Amino acid sequence: MKLNAKTALITTAALLLGGAGLAVVAGQQTQRDVQAQLGRTQKALNDSGIAKMESGPFQGNALGGTQVTKITLMPTSAEPLVVTLTSRVYNGPFPQGKAFGAATVVTDVSFPPEIQTSLDKAFGGQKIQLRTLVKFGGNSVTTYHVPAGQFTDDGMKASWKAASGTVSTLGEKITGSGQWPGLTMEGEGNLVTVGAARWTLAGDNASDGLGNAKSSVTLGNVAATMDGKPVFAMGPLTVESDVKSDAKLVTSSVKYHLAKATFQDKTLDNVQLNLSFKNLDRQALTQLSALDTDAKDFDPQAMEPILKALMAASPTLSLDRLSVGTGKDEVVITGAAALKASPDTDWSMALLAPATLMSAVKVSAHAEGERQAVERLAGLFAPDADTVKTMLDMATEQGMLVQKGTRLVSDVQFDDQGMKVNGQTME
Repeated sequence: MKLNAKTALITTAALLLGGAGLAVVAGQQTQRDVQAQLGRTQKALNDSGIAKMESGPFQGNALGGTQVTKITLMPTSAEPLVVTLTSRVYNGPFPQGKAFGAATVVTDVSFPPEIQTSLDKAFGGQKIQLRTLVKFGGNSVTTYHVPAGQFTDDGMKASWKAASGTVSTLGEKITGSGQWPGLTMEGEGNLVTVGAARWTLAGDNASDGLGNAKSSVTLGNVAATMDGKPVFAMGPLTVESDVKSDAKLVTSSVKYHLAKATFQDKTLDNVQLNLSFKNLDRQALTQLSALDTDAKDFDPQAMEPILKALMAASPTLSLDRLSVGTGKDEVVITGAAALKASPDTDWSMALLAPATLMSAVKVSAHAEGERQAVERLAGLFAPDADTVKTMLDMATEQGMLVQKGTRLVSDVQFDDQGMKVNGQTME
């Protein structure tokens, strides 16, 4: 990975991790509560496997102080990246002589020297910074800012505008929003533009880390040209996620919507993908996240009761919608995959035996669309119209597709008895 790509990766990751983590930390009024929340944030990051967080002691007095937190991204990789968050605390009632509140926390984000040097040059000496106002009562508002900048590498010039946003805490509730005007990369006859992005989030804190949460990210048009000729264009793209939980179960869903994607002379309109993971046992998920599977004395049998509890809830991965087009031009696929097995199944062994595991999987899928819509979609990937017609006619003759009026329909089922397509057993 080139330095510029790595820089972009760690800048984005550090902003997200630092902004989300410190906004929650700063939302507590007493130092004891701050450390307790910091510990929960640290555990969540460490359990994720994508980052390791270590926080030093708070050093200060009644007027304020400093705390240093280090986040190691990709900790198990050959080249882990360490991001340092240095937070300076200014206590109220008028911290830094500004807004009325319990305290202000100003956090600078820094990177290893070789990366920081490139960022200082790209940002013109400005720093990525987070500023949190801790209000009396423990609520807080954090603003974050990534400076505008530019850099040139291997003849390619990249320039971007400043990104900014806020994260607010009100009791156990967290809300946030942000925006980024986009970037441009050009050089050697190539031009890539990335449109404006914006995002929102809203959630509730929970002691087990499985509270309710919603988020939305929208990215504007992304386009590329080579010597003035279009290569591809796509957007806007919207991604929405939603986690809902009650005392027993957790459901997680994500929705993707791409308005248009064009590659040379081929175009896809109104692409939607909706997925959800349902019936996840909340207590079992909490226990699973607490296991240290990398420990030398880890006993795989410790997973057995957890896996049994997970499977007893009948978890289901649902393809709620995969579609292309609108109205009569729409082709839609839906489906679901569920894990079901007898209560005495040895899941620790089943995970090591794919054939045994597959016998517990039940899959169903349904696809349909107007024949002309199916032909149009297939034509994007086939060499010519005659080939498409031949393929669809053959699939209909073999029972893979069923013609119902002007529509083509297909139903697929797979379980421990084998596979059926439109009611016919497939050998």
